[in-house]
Amino acid sequence: MEKRILIASWLFLLGSGLFLIDSMFEIAQHFSPMSLLHLSEGVLFLIGSIFFMPSSSSSSPSLPKTDCNSYLKTQGKLVPVATDYTDESPVHEHYRPEDN
Repeated sequence: MEKRILIASWLFLLGSGLFLIDSMFEIAQHFSPMSLLHLSEGVLFLIGSIFFMPSSSSSSPSLPKTDCNSYLKTQGKLVPVATDYTDESPVHEHYRPEDN
């Protein structure tokens, strides 16, 4: 899965770069407000694609770490999980199934 995300990120970066090059050729051929708009779209798309690139410190994309309601940890019961990604410890750390 991580390899697919990496490939998708590179394809978006490549596509956005080509989109930007195309808009620059359009401006070189004939300048118009629409070609300027295409250039700004290309720049924004390229910047957005750069932000979607995986971090260089790990092989996985830099997505927030979450702790899901896994069946093994909760014995099938739904338990609230942390939504604050700065604290990596799950909310249900002190949850005891025998309490319910």
